[in-house]
Amino acid sequence: IGIIFSIMVALGFTKPLRKINNTALRLVDGEYSAKTNIRQKDEIGELASTIDILSERLYKADKERENLNKLRQDFLANISHELRTPVTIIRGSLEALNDQVVTQADQVEDYYKQMLDESIYLQRLVNDLLELSRLRNLDFNIDKESLNFSDVIDDTLRSVEYMAKNKNIIINSELDNRVFMMEGDYGRLRQMLLIILDNAIKFSPSGEKIDIDFKNGVLTIRDNGIGIPKEDLPYIFDRFTRIKTEENKKGTGLGLAIAKEIAQRHNIEISIDSEENIGTIVRLEIK
Repeated sequence: IGIIFSIMVALGFTKPLRKINNTALRLVDGEYSAKTNIRQKDEIGELASTIDILSERLYKADKERENLNKLRQDFLANISHELRTPVTIIRGSLEALNDQVVTQADQVEDYYKQMLDESIYLQRLVNDLLELSRLRNLDFNIDKESLNFSDVIDDTLRSVEYMAKNKNIIINSELDNRVFMMEGDYGRLRQMLLIILDNAIKFSPSGEKIDIDFKNGVLTIRDNGIGIPKEDLPYIFDRFTRIKTEENKKGTGLGLAIAKEIAQRHNIEISIDSEENIGTIVRLEIK
């Protein structure tokens, strides 16, 4: 009886330990979904639970790594695509001029204008990429100081006034918080608002209006523009996400990504609601 009891006790120890060892070996081989599935209220059970927690964390880390690799590949593919088109146009135009395929004065002028437009787009794209890269780097310091956010709004509205007048768009602003002090980088916050208001003006038909409301630390910008397709809305803050319309043919698809980075660096929650052919609402909530 003593021998049988000893064998049973030994098996009770060795069997779960063998399972733990096998699970650890599977984790070493990269099979991060492996689990011990041991439920015991003793030291062996605690060890098994620790291995299962490690397995879960390794699985999550592996999935995050896969997502980062996919994002990196998509990013490189998008950059290649965005750079290839203007470079191809500029080279084709230069070759046509160099080979004297185009000789008429008006055609030559058109080719020069096209190359200038494409080079301006390239410059804007490179600048936006550098800007986004700097903002995503946590080691990159932004100059924060005590400021009145209402002053930033007023300054931005003065800057976009000319653009709005050119499209006969009326901007109605109602600022309940004439003084709202916060710590922030004045220039970056102004840049964030310029990006959002520029989009509101760009995608609004002539003769429409844009309503701006700032109350209790929440800034709301509402337009009656073309809106954002439902399928594009979840990706609106992703790099190179761009609504393919005539109004946005010169956009780089980086503006809202930059705006979100600035918002996050200032502890501002930014969200967008939109309906196609009805309009868009952007909310900025200062935490």
